[in-house]
Amino acid sequence: MEERSYDLRSARYEIWNPHTVSVSGPRRVLVVHSESNVGDSFALLFAMRGFESVQIGDAQAALQFVRQWRPQVLFVDTLIGDRRDHGLAHALREALTQNRKDGEYHLLIAMAADAERDPRDALSEAGYDGFCRTPCPVWWMFDVLECFYAR
Repeated sequence: MEERSYDLRSARYEIWNPHTVSVSGPRRVLVVHSESNVGDSFALLFAMRGFESVQIGDAQAALQFVRQWRPQVLFVDTLIGDRRDHGLAHALREALTQNRKDGEYHLLIAMAADAERDPRDALSEAGYDGFCRTPCPVWWMFDVLECFYAR
C-alpha cells in the first residue's frame, strides 16, 4: 500500500485537530455506527490490523462504554443520537475529559453524511476532530489510526 497522510484534506474527509500519541498498552478504537453490520466490519478490519476495536450502535451504550473502556480513537456515525445539535459528540467528549490523565488524547471523527446535513463548521463546533463523508474509505481510516498511534 502506498504511503498516505491523514492530513490530506478534501470535501470527503479532513482532520483539523491532528494528534500523535505514543501508547504502550492497547490501541483502542470504538466505532459507533447506526448500521451494526457496517460498524462490525470496520471493527473486524481494525482488529485484523492489531487494534482493539469494538462496535456499538446505541448512543447510551456508547457513552457508558467510553467511560469504562477509554478508547483513544472514536469513529462516530452522525445518524446516531440527536442530529440537530450533535449531542452525542458533546457527551462523548465530556465523558472522555472526565478523569483524563496527563498525555491522554482522544480523536473523535464524525462519519458524516452530506455537507448540507452535516456542515464542516457544525461538526467542528460539536467537538469532532475531523470528519469523513460516508461511505468512508477504509484506507483513509487506517491512515488516521496509523498517524495517530506513534510507534
